[in-house]
Amino acid sequence: MKPEKPSGPIGSSVTLDGDWVRNATSRMDLTPRIEGRLAYTTDQRHLPGLLHGAILRSAHAHARITGVDISRAREMPGVHAVVSAADVPGPNRFGIVIRDQPVFCDERVRYEGDSIAAVAADTPEQALAALDVIEVGYQPLPVVSDAALAEQQVALHNSHEEHGGSNLLARETLERGDLEDAFSRCTVIVEHHYQTPRQMHAFMETEGGVAIPDDNGGVLFRVGCQSGHRDAEQLADILGLAHDQVTVESTATGGAFGGKDELTVQPAAGLLALKTGRPVMIHLDRFESCRTGIKRHPVTVKMTTGCDAAGRLLAHKVEAVLDTGAYASLGPAVLENYLDHATAPLYRIEAYRVSGRLVYTNNGVCGAFRGFGGNQATFAVESQLDALAGKLGMEPSAFRQINLRSPGDAGSRDQTVRWTAPPAEVLAAAVASPLWRCHDAGTGRWLTGTGMAMGAQGNGLGDGLPDSGGGRISLSPAGHICVEFGFSDYGQNIVESIIQSVCNGVGCRETDVEVALGNSRGPDSGPTSASRSSVLVHGVLARILPGWMNLVRGHAAGLSGHPEDRLVFGPGGLYFNDHQVLSYRELAASVNLDELSASASQDFPVAPDAEQPVGRYLQLQIATVARVAVDRLTGRVRVTDLHHVTAAGRVIYPPGYLGQIEGAAVMGQGMALTEDMTTRDGCYLADNLDQYLIPTFHDAPVQRVDVLDSTPEDDPFPIRGVGELGIEAVAPAITAAIEMATGVRIRRLPVDPGDLLVGMAAQEQAL
Repeated sequence: MKPEKPSGPIGSSVTLDGDWVRNATSRMDLTPRIEGRLAYTTDQRHLPGLLHGAILRSAHAHARITGVDISRAREMPGVHAVVSAADVPGPNRFGIVIRDQPVFCDERVRYEGDSIAAVAADTPEQALAALDVIEVGYQPLPVVSDAALAEQQVALHNSHEEHGGSNLLARETLERGDLEDAFSRCTVIVEHHYQTPRQMHAFMETEGGVAIPDDNGGVLFRVGCQSGHRDAEQLADILGLAHDQVTVESTATGGAFGGKDELTVQPAAGLLALKTGRPVMIHLDRFESCRTGIKRHPVTVKMTTGCDAAGRLLAHKVEAVLDTGAYASLGPAVLENYLDHATAPLYRIEAYRVSGRLVYTNNGVCGAFRGFGGNQATFAVESQLDALAGKLGMEPSAFRQINLRSPGDAGSRDQTVRWTAPPAEVLAAAVASPLWRCHDAGTGRWLTGTGMAMGAQGNGLGDGLPDSGGGRISLSPAGHICVEFGFSDYGQNIVESIIQSVCNGVGCRETDVEVALGNSRGPDSGPTSASRSSVLVHGVLARILPGWMNLVRGHAAGLSGHPEDRLVFGPGGLYFNDHQVLSYRELAASVNLDELSASASQDFPVAPDAEQPVGRYLQLQIATVARVAVDRLTGRVRVTDLHHVTAAGRVIYPPGYLGQIEGAAVMGQGMALTEDMTTRDGCYLADNLDQYLIPTFHDAPVQRVDVLDSTPEDDPFPIRGVGELGIEAVAPAITAAIEMATGVRIRRLPVDPGDLLVGMAAQEQAL
């Protein structure tokens, strides 16, 4: 049944279609990326003296190491160096939040991807052969594999005394109001358990990079990473070097999505480079990437939610367990974001208690992943709303409209938030989607259904975390406007967005702008994560450009003899009375370029009225409408259409906006239907993409992306980051569509065709 259309106007909207994309890309040369000719980090095989590295991984998910003998490996043909824990000159630990992961294990291994030693040789084959003769003695230990029971099992990190040396890494609770009283006044209460999978990033270019020693005892790293400055700091400590002896160049990568936020091959490559005095490249193959790479946190949660007879949400209780695996990585930040989203930030709820536990296990390592915990929480929250609406006999959209926040309302944690469009308008536009009009449940083999879910996503790293970034603008000797940021480019179109922003601000053409990213010697812009880059680019450029343009005008006036206040920036140079009087190249050749450089930085905006800074002050919204077809014979689900209504500020670069929403949505589709890195006794059951099934072009649905934008002209934050927004509501929209088609609501992801068939059979028997 098509949802009732909520009352109230629908704001002006724009559909990002092919014409928008073609017009926006006509002057941007994306051909190398599209055709696969963009050079990645591990394409640098031309370096003189290059050696190839390989890493020995643990043979057990959990064991004590009784000995490591690398003597035979050192004598193997082509081998130039073998390193282990004894060769680490600094702290033998790394980690973004807690440095608890060994560079090389010497006492204990905690997951099957743990590093024990590394080899540098003339060829990859010789390096692998040397690994085979390294002898490691193991004493197997009990494997902690069930997150729900982890706190009662053998502690994997005895140093964490905060929780008595148990496997509890972090615990957090958010609450408001009198929960017991609120539940006592509920007419309808629903309680369900939800489970989301351990998902793999599956980027095109697996983890890799090269370490190049210099003549002064330092190292240059060219790697795929998401924070060159943070990596350089950790690597300098590990290698026992001064911080200015380590440089990280974060080169273009074939995707990251959070999976390259943590150090991967860098410590081993750096140690081997210093040991040999030659460049060393390490590039994981797909099998090793599957085994060792960061994964999405699997979450199990019990959610209890109640409302009154009119559908007003009164009470909400959440009890979640997140499996962080063997090491912390960004687990504590993911827990915080999960709980933030579990408070249902789009909706008014009188009272809630949202609690979560983050536990260690031997199940690999989990960390940052697109959505960052938010989409796991939204799946459960939106499913709860549908369940309540069903109990009341109310349309899901009407139920949501009753509870949606309005502009000016405080956030779910009583903080100020900034929306770019009223939530009711986003909902109304979703209800007006043409996907509802074409609904036909089907009576043959294929059952079809349409469902909808909403989501909110905030930009920034979150509560209390250091979150600032800077940039620099100058004039290059070649006469280009050079813009530098520390952000990495891993396919999110940040270069194109920067170019568009500079062109809009200066009035120049794209070919006048040169962008330099990801060098730890340049400005520290913070990590390329949490959809923060676009916000900081806009804010920093807004601070830099006016002063820099005045600086350039002053020098140009002295050179040209024209009044400073009459000089205008334009394509190729500066103009007076519509005639170019000085090109950027001429200007660059006539002045000291150091005098034409300007820098600025800013703290990422947080809610201004809280004693403790509340992150995600800049809120984005999405409503996703999904249409599915379910095979009654096999239980397989095919997503045929997705329609996204977004409210995420102004669109600077349409192809980038469209690509981010569509790409994230397909990743969400994988989470909903096929992707799960399951484990047995701490070991992954899949080791390649023929067993771990990600959506392909064949599986990708037809997608439409609409943009609602009511951002005022004087809004200080008109630009938001959309890298994670598209994934937010996909899974609950798909499961809502499955329920419309079959009558079965799925609460464990990915959808298991067998479970769906059992549910469908039960539905048919009940009729």
